[in-house]
Amino acid sequence: FCTTCSKVVCTDCKEDKRFCKGHTTVFAAEVAEKKRKEATTTVQPHQKLVDATRELLSVSEKRQHESRAATQAALRELGTAEARLHSAITDKFKQLRKTVRDLAQARDTAIEEALHTTTAHLGQLTTAVKLLASISNERDDQRVLD
Repeated sequence: FCTTCSKVVCTDCKEDKRFCKGHTTVFAAEVAEKKRKEATTTVQPHQKLVDATRELLSVSEKRQHESRAATQAALRELGTAEARLHSAITDKFKQLRKTVRDLAQARDTAIEEALHTTTAHLGQLTTAVKLLASISNERDDQRVLD
């Protein structure tokens, strides 16, 4: 590793002297170890924060999973409730339709009965009018004879 250029140089190129001529070089493993120690030194004071962040992420993921499960359960329950409501509305509609048919049939029957009764009364009135006319004619004939 060329410390002057901050580049990794292979052993053959280092020996060739064309690359990084006059520069200071060290083994890459030494640089890696030094950087690891620096990273550890930098991270160490913040490790509690890193651990707390990981814990918060874990709790957050758990709650997100629970929330999804609760949402799915609520959606299933909503679907079931919707199906029950649809069924109840359909049943009530069928009952209402039957009630309307029954009322219409009752109305038609009542109208037929009223019409029959009216026709019968009309027939009786016609007979009574004819009878009165006959009686009236007989009286007139009787008066003429008297």
